[in-house]
Amino acid sequence: MAMKGRSLPEAFPDIPHSAFRPPHWLAGALLLALLPPPAGAQQPDSIPTDTLAPVVVTGVRLPTVRELARGLAGRTASLDAQDLDARGVRSLADALEQLPGVTTSDELGATAQMDVSLRGFQVSPVIGVPQGVTVYVDGVRANEPDAHEVNFDLLPLEDVERVEVVYGPSVLLGRNALGAAVNLVTRRGASPAARELEASGGSWGRYELKARAGARHGAWDYYVGARYEREGGWREDTRSRIGTLFAKLGLLNGTWDATLSYTGADNKIFQAGSLPESVAAANPRRNFTGGDYFAPRAHLVILNAQRLIGHTQLAINAFGRSLSSEQFNANFVGEDSRQRNATRIGGGAVQLSGKLPLGRRELRWLAGADADYEHVAVRIFAVPAGGGASPDSLTESVRTNQVNAGAFAGANLEVVPRLTATAAARYDWIRVPFEDLIDSTQSGLHVFRRLSPRGGLTWSGGRGHEVFASVSRGFRAPAIVELACADPQAACPLPFALGPDPALKPVVATTYELGWRVRASGGRVDASADVYRTDVRDDIFFIASTVTGGYFQNIGATRRGGVELAVQWRGSPPAGVRAYANYGYTRATFETTATLATTRDTAGETVTPGDELPMVPGHRVNAGLAVPVLHPRAPGTGVALLAGVDARYVGRQWLRGDEANVTRRLSDYAVADLSLTLAWRDLELRGAVRNMFDRRLFNFGTFAENPTAPGTPVQRWLTPGLPRHVQVSVNADF
Repeated sequence: MAMKGRSLPEAFPDIPHSAFRPPHWLAGALLLALLPPPAGAQQPDSIPTDTLAPVVVTGVRLPTVRELARGLAGRTASLDAQDLDARGVRSLADALEQLPGVTTSDELGATAQMDVSLRGFQVSPVIGVPQGVTVYVDGVRANEPDAHEVNFDLLPLEDVERVEVVYGPSVLLGRNALGAAVNLVTRRGASPAARELEASGGSWGRYELKARAGARHGAWDYYVGARYEREGGWREDTRSRIGTLFAKLGLLNGTWDATLSYTGADNKIFQAGSLPESVAAANPRRNFTGGDYFAPRAHLVILNAQRLIGHTQLAINAFGRSLSSEQFNANFVGEDSRQRNATRIGGGAVQLSGKLPLGRRELRWLAGADADYEHVAVRIFAVPAGGGASPDSLTESVRTNQVNAGAFAGANLEVVPRLTATAAARYDWIRVPFEDLIDSTQSGLHVFRRLSPRGGLTWSGGRGHEVFASVSRGFRAPAIVELACADPQAACPLPFALGPDPALKPVVATTYELGWRVRASGGRVDASADVYRTDVRDDIFFIASTVTGGYFQNIGATRRGGVELAVQWRGSPPAGVRAYANYGYTRATFETTATLATTRDTAGETVTPGDELPMVPGHRVNAGLAVPVLHPRAPGTGVALLAGVDARYVGRQWLRGDEANVTRRLSDYAVADLSLTLAWRDLELRGAVRNMFDRRLFNFGTFAENPTAPGTPVQRWLTPGLPRHVQVSVNADF
């Protein structure tokens, strides 16, 4: 499905102009970055010696006592700012592609809105894709409430300190994580003060300006980052404009460690979608439905704070978020459509954690609760052909005021030397009312409740070795769009005609995992191996019964299983040599017999146990090497040159719409990228060539009618990947 259903403003006839204009706020950020530090900034920070030290624990939503989550999360991965900068990533999807078993695809034909497949579960900006990965920003859920999709273009990736990935259901991070949870931890000011400017340009008229500044003065710290990007697009009518602003104020003293942050985004992205296979092969730059675009404006405010109270640590989180957007779809079949969205979310969490003596052992524990309120309004308009004088006609107007509440607890205990047992659980209560503002008889209410447990054992051997085994269960409640479009007898015309259809069941996933990890040679070597199986009950799929309609449906059982291997080696400073390689084998299958509608056959298709899920490659390989060509003669005075190459291989995939696996698969492909970084004093010049061998590839495929061909046949539609392109940037620190 090459279109997006989105929730849009209930009360605004037109999307208003942004509250902040990119040239204005970017100029302000540039000025801030160039300002000298205040008087006294060169003096040592006067922070009390008993100040809380920032604690990094992967696998939990809010900060907690060190090592509490050990043995809880199973396999985890972390990408720091250096990893992101090394590849010049532009989106979270691009960043995650470095990890084993992660694949990106481009259903929308927009590089800022890629889909991600992780362990066979999807996270995407596209409605209709069964979402199985949850994304957080500083502990606040970024999945949209209308269909659990993630708008990657709204995330402040340029201002991220690290990206944490917790594989499998993550009961302590929050609800709806089936395959994994991703948490973006943003930067904060530090000492010494840092100010940085970067300008870049590249293929297809792309240019980007970035600025950031941060410092700590006494107990207070601040950080400000701004980004503005424009691009003409390599395909017809795919220009884009992306502007983000991020600011954080922090307090770090003997009592509190607290931050207050703001994230804003004002974007407009034109989308090309897929092409009939014959057209994609002859002219991949073609755009069949020029004019499709997504224009969001988002604001997010987050308060995070933690405090030691005796031997117990209190952590609190509060947030407010708004999103207003417009999605326009130009269609060959049926009328053009316009969606307008208004989403308002507010909520928070509280958590207590600590340690208790238990004989000669120490029990580490945490417990907490979270809740939020989500107001979503959806309006869908039919747009007159030719864009004439006739106004858009309102076809759907619905809203929901969803309430989510949850409680969680976890503990671990070293039962014998080097063997730690962990147990955790989460209980969720979700209330999803549905209100039709055009026909009140269509309104309805859904309530979901579920307990999600997790247990694990971790054995810590000598020389950095660790072995773990875990069993965990998670669930995802159906989203409002899925609940309102679930009747096979009344397929929803795209984007969607919403109503109180038969209730869908929540998706339940149970994961069994066994893994090994070693960190040796003073942290220079990091290797891991992992095997897993996830059994999914009542998975939700969008079933396209026609090219312009379909419905959501539960599938009795599906399964994801696989193996992940990874190794990384870092040379001793100042050499800076880095090498990595990882491999992911993923098998995602149906485990029940079901009849699904498909555009390929009006009689539908039958899937049987063992049929593979579409758009999940079986094999995925990443490898990279970064080598210093020139070393600086003296720190801070010489010239350094670093060369890097990254390569990836993606195996064959079944096209969406061929769940029965009876047609030809999407071809496998391999791509290599080259980068050169020249540094001298506080200046850095970086050049990158992506897809340097200019490989022709297609990273998404589906089936749809081709109205330009005689008889309007159903054909394979493919999305071409980016050809070779170049980017050059210059960076200066002050």
